[in-house]
Amino acid sequence: MFSFDLFSSLPVALGIFLVSLIVVIWASTQFTRKLERLCEVFQLSIGMLSLLSALGANIPNYVSSALAIAGGHGDVGIGIIVGSNIYNIAIILGLCTFFVPERIGITLDRQERRDVGVIARYTFVIMLLASMVIFWLPGEPLLMALHISSFTRMLFPLAIIIVLITFSALITHVLRRSHGGVGTTLHHQYRKPQTSWSILRLISEVIFTLVMALGGVLVMVQAGQTLTADLQMPSILAGLLVLAVATSLPNTVVAISLARTGETSACVEEVCSSGSINTALGIVLPLVFWQSVLLDRYLLLLDVPLLLILAAGTIFCVLRGRIPRSLGVILLGMYVVWVVIRFWL
Repeated sequence: MFSFDLFSSLPVALGIFLVSLIVVIWASTQFTRKLERLCEVFQLSIGMLSLLSALGANIPNYVSSALAIAGGHGDVGIGIIVGSNIYNIAIILGLCTFFVPERIGITLDRQERRDVGVIARYTFVIMLLASMVIFWLPGEPLLMALHISSFTRMLFPLAIIIVLITFSALITHVLRRSHGGVGTTLHHQYRKPQTSWSILRLISEVIFTLVMALGGVLVMVQAGQTLTADLQMPSILAGLLVLAVATSLPNTVVAISLARTGETSACVEEVCSSGSINTALGIVLPLVFWQSVLLDRYLLLLDVPLLLILAAGTIFCVLRGRIPRSLGVILLGMYVVWVVIRFWL
């Protein structure tokens, strides 16, 4: 992506990576908290809280992916998003089953199952369509004739358009239920600011933390790529594992915070919304402006199918209204097995 002599030393690159990671985690967490306060000020819904939390917490994910794709590292960028989404479902959702107040795990009532189920279905459709976009990228095709056909060249932009339309429909759906009654709207102890100056100050804090997060991501991605290159780690693994996990840490903090405060539906929606936001803004939207090449076939044979299985399993659990701790253990175990297989391949 970029080349700076500052990153040439392994210890220096490691130090810069860790410092920038801390800055990104802090800035993303503060950005999300400020957005939550804005939701409370304007009495927005739990759905809006989960969407804005996902938007803020996943800044490192989709921005770092867009930077990688723009810099000609398509494998790294796509790997960041696919790895982050797998991490979000397997690790974050698995961990949250142990942090909710209920001992049996995450439970959803009928209304929550309905609301979260819609978000989960949107997420699955967006991921499924995005997997088709990834499959049709040039580089390491499974079926060369299919990739070079005029039919595929026509479907590729069409799939991108459909993904963005579906993502827009998701945003519209959340906005339509952004104002609700008791039980659907946030009713916390935070008092609404009485002056325009208070609201303006809150908005300025949101902008400041956003700029800090974006700047930290730029430095972190460059240092991370230099670090993994010095360690002779393949670029796809750098994206799927190192950068994906690092950029997902702010999202982990946000989701666990929601789970611990009893906002279980917002927690699950935040995980689902994260997948939609990461996929739409981190893969599909950058491909509109920058062409990319896919060189790792296991991304298609293993990683994307695993992600779709996890997304489909999330829908099933949401419709049942329960994600038990036993399933949380299975999700954590699946992630460990996937990491081992990925390093072995």
